[in-house]
Amino acid sequence: MKREDLEALGLSKEQIDKVLDMHHAEFDPVKKDLETAQNDLKNEKEKVSTHEATITGLKKDLEEFKDADVNNMKQKIETLEKDIKTKEENYQKEIADRDFNELLKESITASKGVNAKAITALLDVDTLKASKNQKEDITAALKALSEAEDSKMLFREPEAKQVETGNFIGQVRKTESSTDDAVLRAAMGLPPVQEQK
Repeated sequence: MKREDLEALGLSKEQIDKVLDMHHAEFDPVKKDLETAQNDLKNEKEKVSTHEATITGLKKDLEEFKDADVNNMKQKIETLEKDIKTKEENYQKEIADRDFNELLKESITASKGVNAKAITALLDVDTLKASKNQKEDITAALKALSEAEDSKMLFREPEAKQVETGNFIGQVRKTESSTDDAVLRAAMGLPPVQEQK
């Protein structure tokens, strides 16, 4: 309904305004509802279109796997998962072994052990590895070995090294005589070393 059509019927401006107001009061809500319904319909059509495209894609993907052996795939996945778990466990074990060996080596050195391999062979390594307090248990085991009659010779203070002095002309003098050196020289048929003054 247009204003021109009402003017052509001979209605006055006030009458036309009233008729148009009545028309808009009745027609605008219906128009708004219609627009809302059209928008809802358009959205639903888009959703349906999207769902149809998804279904088509899934059918295509399913078609590619129609001859696939699902049980074989599951078995391969389980095997791969087990391999990964085994490798992770081995890696963690290697780290734990390395840390344990370092701790054992440091503890043997700290307890004045002379031969680390011999001392390690006398220890119950598996029990010490499984211990929750490795450091204390290793220390206790090394103390027990250092006090035992059959293994105490593996622990001692390091020997003092002989210090030699020289003069400006190149003569070398030993500050203390070495009986081992004299015994070795005699065994080889060499004369004893003469101290030079």
